[in-house]
Amino acid sequence: MNEQEYLEASSRLHRRRRDIKHRWSPFREFVEYYHENFQPQPKDVYQQSLEKPTFRMLSIHSHNGCNLACKGCNHHSGVLAPGSKLSIDSLLKDLEILLPRINVWSHASVLGGEALLEPRSEEVLNLLEDFYQGSVFIKIFSNGLLLPQNQDWILDHMKRGTILRISLHQSPLNKIGRRTYDNVHNLVRVAKQEGIDLKNTLEISEPWDDWWFDLLQWDGKEFHPWESGDKEKSFSYCTAPNLQLYSGKLWKCPSIAYLHETLTSTGQLDDPEWEKYLNYHATPIDAPIEELFAMGYQVITPHEICTKCNSDPVWYRANKQLTGVKKVAPQYDTF
Repeated sequence: MNEQEYLEASSRLHRRRRDIKHRWSPFREFVEYYHENFQPQPKDVYQQSLEKPTFRMLSIHSHNGCNLACKGCNHHSGVLAPGSKLSIDSLLKDLEILLPRINVWSHASVLGGEALLEPRSEEVLNLLEDFYQGSVFIKIFSNGLLLPQNQDWILDHMKRGTILRISLHQSPLNKIGRRTYDNVHNLVRVAKQEGIDLKNTLEISEPWDDWWFDLLQWDGKEFHPWESGDKEKSFSYCTAPNLQLYSGKLWKCPSIAYLHETLTSTGQLDDPEWEKYLNYHATPIDAPIEELFAMGYQVITPHEICTKCNSDPVWYRANKQLTGVKKVAPQYDTF
């Protein structure tokens, strides 16, 4: 891939397709804390990509399950119940192997699922902070429901420069939403009292007021691939073209990384329509460096697996919740 091709592909990630004009609701309460998730692309990103496998973002699940069930979630957490755990000991070892081998220019994120369901998420943050020493932004994502139980240690990390990014998936006009908003208001109040630089350490999005679409076909209580036949168009709508570290391997996106767990929950592992996608070849973290360079290019370009995703979205309000579909799914051992 030459420089022009690389820059076009990587910059395209900042231009996700959106077919619906949006007007923000007056009931949003945290407009001042909204930030774009990604940093501006460095001018020398192509040179960086020649010297070391380079990625915009590194996504790290600390827990696959979630305490919400958002329809359209691009990590498919809507069908993964709390308790859908992964091995934190293995994850920490994987990070020690991987981090020196790759370059990340926007940020590394600890997320889920819901990261605060995992009591050891702080250990993952500690490792990232110790490795990067402020050279890369570090974020922990949460939907805000469990902030009161975790507020003290989160504030300690914000004092070190780690960013808390909260995604509020329920309107403040309903019961769960109001409780979550109150959790966030309390955190903001305490953080201000403690002199924390919220301008640079707190990001809040309110996606209940945004528009999503079904990444995969949702029919009753099952997922089905769209089989779009147009990987370029499907990729142009991709909402999470971000590298995933999971089970000792690197994956092109969250939809493919957690597909095995997703289909375990819905009871579809043996469905023939999913076989080719389950056979996707993820890259081991200790693979030859040439394979890590190849993964750097794969993340920013269309791939055959993209045909499982929607190429002609029907947009809807992103506050919809699935009901009666969550199950605990164990971490898939890829070795």
